Amino acid sequence: MQTHHRTYWLPAAIVVAFWAVAVFAVITYINTVAIQQSENLATQAHELREATQQVLSAMKDAETGQRGFLLTGDRDFLTPHEIGTKKAAEQLAKLNRLTDGDEPTRVHVARMEQAYQQQQDHMAETIALRRQAPELRISDEILELVKSGRGKAAMDSASSAARSILDEQEAILAATEAGMRERTEMTRTTITVGNLLALALISIVGLAAIVDRQKRDWAERELVQQRQALQAVIESAFEGIITYDDDLTIRSMNPAAAAILRVDAEDRQSRRLSLLEFIPADRRKPAKQANLDFNASGRSDQPFKRRAMLRSDGEEFLCDGTTIRTVADNDHFNTVKFRDVSETQQLKAREREYSLILGQMQEAIVVCDMDDRVQSWNAGAEKLFGISSEEALGRDIVNLTFKNRQDHWRAGREVLLARGNYTIEFSHKACDGREIVIENRRSLIYDDDEQPVAQLLFMIDATERVREAARRLRSQRLESIGTLAGGVAHDLNNVLTPILMSAKLVKRGSKNSPRLLDTIIISAERGARLIKKLLAFAEGERSTRQLVNLREIVLEAEEILSHTLPKSIDLRVTVPESLAPVRGDPTELSQVLMNLAINARDAMPTGGRLDIEVRNLDIDSALAERKGNLKPGPHVLLTIADTGEGIPANILDRIFDPFFTTKPQGKGTGLGLATTLGIVRSCGGDVNVYSELGSGSTFSIYIPSIKIVVEEVASVTESAEYIEGNGETILVVDDEALIVETARETLGFAGYRVMTASDGADCLATYQRRADEIDLVLLDMMMPGMDGFEVKAGLRAINPEVLIIASSGLRRPAHEGGKLADTNAFLAKPYSDQQLLKTVRRVLDAPFERAS
Repeated sequence: MQTHHRTYWLPAAIVVAFWAVAVFAVITYINTVAIQQSENLATQAHELREATQQVLSAMKDAETGQRGFLLTGDRDFLTPHEIGTKKAAEQLAKLNRLTDGDEPTRVHVARMEQAYQQQQDHMAETIALRRQAPELRISDEILELVKSGRGKAAMDSASSAARSILDEQEAILAATEAGMRERTEMTRTTITVGNLLALALISIVGLAAIVDRQKRDWAERELVQQRQALQAVIESAFEGIITYDDDLTIRSMNPAAAAILRVDAEDRQSRRLSLLEFIPADRRKPAKQANLDFNASGRSDQPFKRRAMLRSDGEEFLCDGTTIRTVADNDHFNTVKFRDVSETQQLKAREREYSLILGQMQEAIVVCDMDDRVQSWNAGAEKLFGISSEEALGRDIVNLTFKNRQDHWRAGREVLLARGNYTIEFSHKACDGREIVIENRRSLIYDDDEQPVAQLLFMIDATERVREAARRLRSQRLESIGTLAGGVAHDLNNVLTPILMSAKLVKRGSKNSPRLLDTIIISAERGARLIKKLLAFAEGERSTRQLVNLREIVLEAEEILSHTLPKSIDLRVTVPESLAPVRGDPTELSQVLMNLAINARDAMPTGGRLDIEVRNLDIDSALAERKGNLKPGPHVLLTIADTGEGIPANILDRIFDPFFTTKPQGKGTGLGLATTLGIVRSCGGDVNVYSELGSGSTFSIYIPSIKIVVEEVASVTESAEYIEGNGETILVVDDEALIVETARETLGFAGYRVMTASDGADCLATYQRRADEIDLVLLDMMMPGMDGFEVKAGLRAINPEVLIIASSGLRRPAHEGGKLADTNAFLAKPYSDQQLLKTVRRVLDAPFERAS
């Protein structure tokens, strides 16, 4: 019975529910049609009302126009009369169309038509009379017609008919709306009852179906869950899993197997695959036999190693795995689990290859984790830092190689995390004691999720490159000095002339000896300043970033250029009293100015004007965007303008290219402007150039400035105090006899005992004999034969504590800084008696002080 009930009454209930819904649908349709008809009647009633009102309004407009014409005789009043007449006729025609078949209403329409015609006759008669005498006052005859009341009677009749029409249509509208409301309510009730009944029937049927299937669902749920769990394990397995029949037809394969065999989902679903497709052709026959033997053996599993298989694209690979036999009722199949071992072998081979490559590289390559612990340390790093791989692995890289540069490391880490890479150069003392420059390129290593997991440090010994760059800069500076040699020689002759003439006059016993001696001193100091500035520019210093006041750079360049430029060039320099400092290297910035000044001189072979101006400038965002390479903020603007030949437009874009020059061969290297641009951009600035042929060129140099409060420091002048000695013995060593004689006189006059030597061998011999008597050695470093450095080494060999003052006419070059580190002081030539005495006194009073 239960089965019969479940089989027949459920469909019957569904059929009943369907017919109930159908009946309610028919009722709803009938009501909807009736409502639509009612809406049409209502629409017609509204149109009748509207047309009736339009007829009355048009008749009134026609009457108003007629009366205006009668009173004034102005024909313009006939226009509204004619429009009203026409409109009334049109609306009456519309009323006739709308009342076709509606006899009661047509009676009232006919009354309106009759009233309209009476009005038209009356108005036509009065208008005709008025047209006969439009210029005169309205006639008595017209007035009698107006007073007769014919027009008013016609309007009253039309109004009465219109009221009848409107009342009838209002009644129709009321009845129609009542019927519509009634049918709408009936439709709503019918739909609601029908839906509730249908819903109840469907709910009963659904509940019965749910109860009927509940036991079966409960039974199936466990099976589904077991299948899902098993499927999830298979789908998420890293190993490939394939099930296949005894004829090697594949039933299923998991995503790992599809990925290993490179089988796409569409291919897996569109056709049945065979395991033989993934076995090399020469192995298929043995594979079939091995499968038959395994099935017949009765074993449940069989492992295998290094079995050759094929991917779908024909690539052969090796795999390890296990074949499993499954028998369930009448169903039996095999499952193979396997993993690709070729990639593992390739990774091992690649790892050995990379290790060999890293081991052979001379550069230091280090890998650190994100906590700065060393993970890899190649042979290049061992050689560069003198630390073995065993010592380095696992240690903190900061304590290992950046112990004295922790601030740089932390600052670099911030940039590294923001940009992904970072480069810095720093000095390092190599394991052999040499001071070297290391270029450290630091970058991040990312995982598959683009998250940083390690840091790669690539470090090379950049000492030679840095030195070569310094040599190129110095060579370029010397080239600039060479171009100014004629002017320097001329100015030195101007310095030497008064010295020679004044000295001879003093020798002859001139009565103006004091004044002549002052002339000699002033001229000598002037020559010394010129040589000192030229040497400072030619030699340069090691590139150091510091706060630089371009005012001093420009004024120093002005002094050199005023002595060296041809007299045909008018030099004009504009420098403000207050100028914000910039960060850069003073020697490099001086070189920039000299390079551009020399180029300007070459552009004016017949003379002209050279303007050099420097000033503070605030760059806003609009100007920065227009210039391209600048950032908004305070800058210093250095402008060098000439009135020379100008630069052709076709080469203007190439003037900053290295080795590009328009000068004849041997007259220029083509590095001047390239060097200038490089120096300025290294300061964070840029160079702009504007030039017109025949009008000259203007170079504008923008360098970011720094706003600081500068405290005024009182100038220190050389003290006129004469510093006395205490009988100490000084050994003066110089190959210039006049310098030896002058130094001996100066020191002897100050109370020192003086010994002299004219070369290095004489110095060492004298010191060897009388080391106990000698308190200090004044040593010239640029002597022929045995130079000062060899002599210094020899003196240190005799007495490591000997006090030495080094002296040279070439200042203290940067590349000799290490060789002069163990001297007690450095005295640059030319020096005055006060400078000599102060230096000697300072060294004697502080014997352990070393030259700064």
